[in-house]
Amino acid sequence: MSESVPLKAERTASSVVPWSPLDSIPDMRATAKWIAAAAAAVGAALLGGAPIAAVGKIHGLADAVMAYVGLAVGLFGVGWVIWHTADALIPPLTTPASLDTERQLKSLRDRIDHEPTAFYGPFGASMTDLTATIAFHQKVAANLTVALAAEQNAARQKILADALDGARLAVAAGRQRAFTLLELAHAWQVRAQLRRARLHALVGAGVAAAGVVIFLASTSTAVAKLALPTPGPAFRA
Repeated sequence: MSESVPLKAERTASSVVPWSPLDSIPDMRATAKWIAAAAAAVGAALLGGAPIAAVGKIHGLADAVMAYVGLAVGLFGVGWVIWHTADALIPPLTTPASLDTERQLKSLRDRIDHEPTAFYGPFGASMTDLTATIAFHQKVAANLTVALAAEQNAARQKILADALDGARLAVAAGRQRAFTLLELAHAWQVRAQLRRARLHALVGAGVAAAGVVIFLASTSTAVAKLALPTPGPAFRA
């Protein structure tokens, strides 16, 4: 088989490199956990510290409503961060079809289209080509197995055995290539989730900050009202 030499070289090279795209996922999820933990700490500070700080500083319904709105907005921002960051901790479903259709993998598809040989090797230029090539070599291996079992001539047995080894090697290399691409696609999806989580964390932080400002404004307004001097008799008309 003409492809047995490059396939054998590819398999040998892949067996030497133990790195997998999945190795990056724990670090990315650790980052997502850190973001969620930081947001939870901010929420705990708002719930635990804000009521204590507001004791004796809120007078009247208007100030109470303003403080409530500020606290609600701040907690909404915290919840927004935690909600969207949790998405990065949920493992996405990755299938061979995902590589060709998933929106989160568009940037990866663009890179593959730019240099398909680096990703698919001698197996084509798409996941469909790769799957079809694996199926073809599987069929060849099955036919060679039947032919080898029925062959009596020793010389032909040797030829059929060599061809069968080549077909099996092609199937194994194709499956390894497909598995590596699925690992890469899965890690790419987690990366996209983390990038989106960071963006939502930035938005949520801004919302939480606005809530804190509203809350502080409600307490400072009440304090300012209390601080106004009462006009004495000399200033009355």
